Amino acid sequence: MRKFPDILLKLNFWILILIAAQVAAIIFLCLYIPSVLPVVAALALIWLLSAISATVLFTRAGAPEVKCVWFVVIAAVPVAGALVYLLASVKSKPCGVLTVKGARDGGLSLAAGACCGTAEAGYHSAKYFKSGNEFFNSAIETVKSAKTSVFVEFYIIGRGHVYNTFFQALKAAKENGAEIKIILDGMGSAFRLGKKDFKKLKELGAEIKIFHKLLPLAHSKLNLRDHRKLIVIDGKTAYTGGLNLADEYVNVNSPYGYWKDTGVAVSGSAAKIFEGMFLAMWHGSHEMPAPDIAESEKRVCLPFYDSPPRRSFYEDALICALSSAKERVHIFTPYFCLSDKTAAALAFTARRGVDVKVIIPHVPDKKYAFEVSKAFAHTMKYSGVKIYEYTPGFMHAKSVICDDKVFIGSYNFDFRSTHFNYEAGVVFGDDIAVCVERDFQECLALSAEATHGKLSHAKRMHRFLLRFFSPLI
Repeated sequence: MRKFPDILLKLNFWILILIAAQVAAIIFLCLYIPSVLPVVAALALIWLLSAISATVLFTRAGAPEVKCVWFVVIAAVPVAGALVYLLASVKSKPCGVLTVKGARDGGLSLAAGACCGTAEAGYHSAKYFKSGNEFFNSAIETVKSAKTSVFVEFYIIGRGHVYNTFFQALKAAKENGAEIKIILDGMGSAFRLGKKDFKKLKELGAEIKIFHKLLPLAHSKLNLRDHRKLIVIDGKTAYTGGLNLADEYVNVNSPYGYWKDTGVAVSGSAAKIFEGMFLAMWHGSHEMPAPDIAESEKRVCLPFYDSPPRRSFYEDALICALSSAKERVHIFTPYFCLSDKTAAALAFTARRGVDVKVIIPHVPDKKYAFEVSKAFAHTMKYSGVKIYEYTPGFMHAKSVICDDKVFIGSYNFDFRSTHFNYEAGVVFGDDIAVCVERDFQECLALSAEATHGKLSHAKRMHRFLLRFFSPLI
């Protein structure tokens, strides 16, 4: 009941009341006033609703591409479009906000501190995994030896071989006295785990939180999803990357050919930052001191994250890295759906003579996303950006190499990752960047340059519409 006065003060609440009143008025006029008046009145009310919704849309912050699509939707189907927009645009309270006090100044670290509250941190060891099997084999062994805590956060957690093996590792950690906390996304993990699975986890002693539950179906916050992939053990070792906790990520029963995925593990002070990210999601916010860089930690990395509706650190940092790249920009991505400013930055980088190559899937998991990727690939080729398709199957790895630095994490090259999803990643320097570049070249040898044959008018229109509406997909 305490929230009711706050609801009354929300602009969206009164707009929804207005929508209901307008719909009721239209029905009343049409039923009880047998003249041309109901038609005129109905049209006037509809356009009034559209104008109000468009005004709300215009005055709110957001990407121009997203606004443009919503304008079209509202204009095309005024009542339904306005209602869907207002429901989808309900702003949730800031969640997962991390504040690292005493962060080091300078460069990306300073920007990360300003945008998402993280800090540059040291590490004494890091390992790059070029397959899901390598990633989970290492993670499971580390979880088994946990002594104090195991924190798990995934977009998808699904039944199968990987989950069963991971469950046994959690059981071993619990026997060692470790506390277990699990966060999974309500949309991504919907129907992936059953009541029996949750019961077993709770009997084990695991605490579970579902981020934005699927039910009720009218839950407007479902558009905001926890897309992070994170395992933190004892606050000493952290795993992140593009993988979810399900069988397809280790090529068990994969319907898309070979599933290419990657991840990374880091041990040392940097793991404390990832632990802070998890606790921020668990509690809603979290404060922590900047971890001290030990003498054994001669190298540093930059963990970072994004939480809507906060400003996207990843997109801004990526554009900055693209603008300063001198030799190469090499990208792994399952989806190639760019914002205007990212596309412009990528095109300009290629025109400067930088070697810009992108590997996308040859076998898509989502056909509409693949068509959008092909549309962007066709456009970007005129700027000198070379697009390749990974012929063994589906490319799900998410990495960007800019000269001697690499971005690794859960981010896709699409609007959802930069505007709607909770994401996490890390920037590494020379050592890991070399490993990722080697992996990129191996994948490039297995890839074929994307072809752009003559398209029919229907195909062009199809791709145009998919590209136009991609910010909402």
